[in-house]
Amino acid sequence: MTIKIVTLWGTPNDADAFEKEYAEIHLPLVASLPGLKGAVASKALNGPYYRMAELLFEDADSLGGAFGSEQAQKLLADSARLQEAYATTCDVLTVEELEHL
Repeated sequence: MTIKIVTLWGTPNDADAFEKEYAEIHLPLVASLPGLKGAVASKALNGPYYRMAELLFEDADSLGGAFGSEQAQKLLADSARLQEAYATTCDVLTVEELEHL
């Protein structure tokens, strides 16, 4: 059973600067998470969110191990930094993938 962390980013006050830092700093921090099975970063075409990311883990134990790591602490600190720097929000959901259609 795959467990996902889904992040939903609000619209930043400076999209160009946010995009640069998201690509150059934030995404490499995501990629460094131990036990990460895969990740997808998306940009919204409409709706209330600006960006969405899905971080995939094999199971709850893998997720717990990843978010107990030093790499996760750096990632969470960077999420807070981006939110403050660009007056945005980051809503986070933990979901269990149940089926593929």
